[in-house]
Amino acid sequence: MNKHIAVLGLGWLGLPLALQLQKSGYSISGSTSALDNLKSLSQYAFQTSRIKIEQDNIIGDWDAFIHEASTLIINFPPKRIDNIETIHPLQIAQIIKHTPKTTKVVFVSSTSVYQNINASIDETVTCEPEKASGMALIEAEQLLKDHFGSQNVAILRLAGLIGPKRHPGRFLAHKKQLKNPNVPVNLIHQKDAIGLIEAILEQDCFGETINGCADIHPKRKDFYKNAAIQLNLEVPVFETSTAERFKIIDNSKSKKLLNFEYQFANPESIFSKDKLPEIHIVGAGPGNKNLLTLKAFNAINNADVILHDNLISDEIMAINTNAEHIYVGRKFGDKENPQARQNKINELLKSHCEMGDNVVRLKSGDPYVYGRAAEEVRFLKAHKLPFTVVPGISAALAAASLANIPITERGHSNAILICTAHTADYSTSQLNGIAEMLNAGNTLALYMGLKSLDKIIPKLIEVSGNPDIPINAISNVSRENEVLFSSTLGHIENDIKKQELQMPVVFLIGAKPID
Repeated sequence: MNKHIAVLGLGWLGLPLALQLQKSGYSISGSTSALDNLKSLSQYAFQTSRIKIEQDNIIGDWDAFIHEASTLIINFPPKRIDNIETIHPLQIAQIIKHTPKTTKVVFVSSTSVYQNINASIDETVTCEPEKASGMALIEAEQLLKDHFGSQNVAILRLAGLIGPKRHPGRFLAHKKQLKNPNVPVNLIHQKDAIGLIEAILEQDCFGETINGCADIHPKRKDFYKNAAIQLNLEVPVFETSTAERFKIIDNSKSKKLLNFEYQFANPESIFSKDKLPEIHIVGAGPGNKNLLTLKAFNAINNADVILHDNLISDEIMAINTNAEHIYVGRKFGDKENPQARQNKINELLKSHCEMGDNVVRLKSGDPYVYGRAAEEVRFLKAHKLPFTVVPGISAALAAASLANIPITERGHSNAILICTAHTADYSTSQLNGIAEMLNAGNTLALYMGLKSLDKIIPKLIEVSGNPDIPINAISNVSRENEVLFSSTLGHIENDIKKQELQMPVVFLIGAKPID
């Protein structure tokens, strides 16, 4: 069985669809109509090309795009422009002209093809679209069936799409004098739309027209007011209306034919905490993307929003350029109140999660090694928001391995102490303990100490009584500009003046690199 799928349109629905299908074992080729999107899409492990469908031709290498594809998923909606009822079918005609008849097609259509009948409506009705987009789609559906054969085409008519970046609370918030307060809404979550397409493919369910819509149809006024309230937005104001026209999309065929169970059978469950996407607090390691865990890479790759610190490398940020990048870091010398900064981060985590976004809080190193993850985790627990913490390689451990410094070794050291320069500077009791560990042959990993050596080193020498203890300074661990500098406690201050080191720097004290 040929499991190669060509996805025309890697947009809000198409990209997560392609990623899900790839995860399920399909090989994928994808397309975008915008040249600007190619760079960000190139990070994914499938071929992406620029394909732009026009009325009279196709821009891009269509033959290469559909090469070896057994199934073509057409996923680009009619644009909201004049004469779209004529333009969109002409675009579909171009696809037909350049695609073999033997290709199977999943056409992502819309329930806008149905007319308002003030009652439930299913796939058996003769469609009489009331809007230009619906007219365009119903003609496109027929063109595809005429060319490929009705048994090779699956028509999936989706209701209004909600999900990440499309939280319904944003749709009508702040608006006044809206009509039709009591009409039922027809909506489908992104996850269910993707699930339906995958079910069609897995069950080879072609030759069918299927509605995709949630089971429940709350009143428009109630639904959008609740959605706005959840995001702390101004609720929309509806007029009192007597004559209202509507339709209720019947999804029973999708459930019976595909044995499909909707994750968001009630669209209002998008407001429920148990349906919110899990926040990922991710350790990015010291900077080299090859040192990321697979779980960290996947979380970054699938993020809609990335809240990142100052020390995250460009190559790790480049893993996902489609996501919204929000800088929340702190540089050396920043005067911003730390608690105010943390409160801002907490609220960003909460608000984006509640909007349905896949949120990644990206921290250098490991989240629990000077990453302040504890404050965020306590906040998320207090607000009952779903989260997971993804470990990262801390700079000291990465530096030891990359520089061949045995921070523990049989017969030499059986312990390593990780601390910051601030701790060593202000706590005499801890300094005594640190010095005793060094004298016993154990190892110290010192973070954030470059600007405090004049305070720390003399105290360590004074307490330990041994200026010959080895010390290694490693700048920009794992990155292209990494620098390793080895000395002793007695000489490090003078030696380091001759060797300019860029922050961040981690110090490993008490062990030498293996020659």
